This record gives sequence, C-alpha cells and structure tokens, in this order.
Amino acid sequence: MPRRRTFVDTNSWLNSSLFAFNCPQRTVSTDHNFNMKTRSIRIATFIIIAIATFVPALSQTNFTQPRAVSFDRVTRRLFPTYYGAAEYQQLMSEGFYPIGWSRDGKFAYYVEPPDEACGCYFAELVIQDLKTDKEVWKFKNDPESRTNPKGEILDDDIRRLWRRNQKMFSKKLREHRIIPLRRFALLGTSFSIGGKAYTANLTAQKSKDDEYDMERVMKMKVSLSTASLGNKSLSDIAYKGDEANNAPLEAALAGVFKSPYENRVAIVLFKVFRGWEGPPHTLDTQIIGADLRTGFRK
Repeated sequence: MPRRRTFVDTNSWLNSSLFAFNCPQRTVSTDHNFNMKTRSIRIATFIIIAIATFVPALSQTNFTQPRAVSFDRVTRRLFPTYYGAAEYQQLMSEGFYPIGWSRDGKFAYYVEPPDEACGCYFAELVIQDLKTDKEVWKFKNDPESRTNPKGEILDDDIRRLWRRNQKMFSKKLREHRIIPLRRFALLGTSFSIGGKAYTANLTAQKSKDDEYDMERVMKMKVSLSTASLGNKSLSDIAYKGDEANNAPLEAALAGVFKSPYENRVAIVLFKVFRGWEGPPHTLDTQIIGADLRTGFRK
C-alpha cells in the first residue's frame, strides 16, 4: 500500500491567509495597509514552514539503529567478586541501547539478554511509561522462528534484526511520541538537577538458598531522597514461592538517565542471576522511573 504523504499547497494557503488578514476596513492609511499585508505574509510564511517541517517529521521519521551504552566499568566496580582470571569468572551482561524519550514520561530502549548455551540472538525493544513503570509496548525476538532448511537457527544480530523490523519499530515509537537521542549520559546514584541534590537508594534483604549453598536477594526496595523534599519509595520487589528459586544473587543501582524534556529520571537497577549451570552468571537490567518534583515525604 503506497505511503500517504502530507502536502501543503503553499500558494492557495498563502492566498487564503492574505484574504483573511486583508478584510475591508472603513478608513485605513496606505502605510497601515502595507504593514498589515507585510504582517500577514510573515505569519503565513511562519505557519507554512512549521507545517512543512514538523508534520512530515512526526509522521514519516524512520528510527535508525540505536547505539549501545557500555556498563562494563560500572559492573566491575559494583560486583568485583564476580570477576577473575578464569574464563568463567565474569558476568554475562545484557547489551543496553537507549533510544529516546517522549515528553509525557515514556522511555524507549533495546536490550540484548545474554545467550548462555543456545547459540541464539535474544533481543527486546521496550517502551516503558516511567510514571507507572508499565511496559506500554514490547517486542521480543524469537530466534527459533528463523531457521534454515536443516532446522538450524540462523545467525542474527541487532543490525539484521533492526533492518527487518525498522518500519514496525518506527511506527510504534512514533505512536508513543518517542523522540530519538544520539547521546545518553549515565549519571551516578547521587546527582544534582535544578539546584537540588538527589540520591537513589537500594536496600536488599538476603536469605540462604540451601540447595545451591548460596544467598539470594529475596526482597529489595528502591527509593529516592533529597534534603529539600524528603524521601519517596519507588519500587518494592519480592521473590516468593517458585520465584524464590530464581531470585538474584546480588543487586545494585548503576545510576540514572535524565529526561531532557521533564524533571524525570530512569534509574538503572542491576541484578545478578545464577548462570544456567553455575558461573559465569548473568546480569539483568531493570528500569525504574522517578519524578523529581512530586511524591516526596519528610
């Protein structure tokens, strides 16, 4: 189906605008009439430029493949005991690719969960509402859906996957008014915005896992505090029942990404999970939203 385009007939539009501004008047001077015409032309020109610039951009922009943000230095600082000289003494981290923000609290990002033994390419694109922390749209790659005649999973990566799905990704990102950014800066867990100093905090409660003779984080709480406004709770996470068998071994806050359009941040929470057959273990990334103005209590 051919793509619909938005056209602006500048001549007819300008003529109609001039007609609207140059309605008959009882008594006007030549200078006044000239000024009115000049003013109407400027206004019409400005509106035409705005329509020609912003309407096509909003409706036709294709999102390009995002760039990864490296968390390697942060993870090594937060979890030094999981790194060593042996091949298995490391963390298999997710690839994290922030995409952009909306002006109403949404954050879009692309992640690559680690492949432990499948030989598969796992990937997800998430649009998350940071006001509620709900995922308003999510794409999850299914590696087994693409196989050769022998039934073998085809090689894949972000370049191939993005090219296959660019139209769908762009459509969904536009629907949620995501504005792409080229650069993202990870701030620390203590940061200053608008003259106020904030600190993101994590408290974790561990319990012994007798089956594997190790401790697991069964409960964790993420909060945000500032001296001028007080403290507020952002997220309470608990692993119960069958979930307790897969609770993380460790958890820590990596830092925050700040929205360029609002007083809002995306807090990055790291969770270390036991590997499929033990080490190397895997690192999961969770995003938690926080408004920097409301919800605080002293």
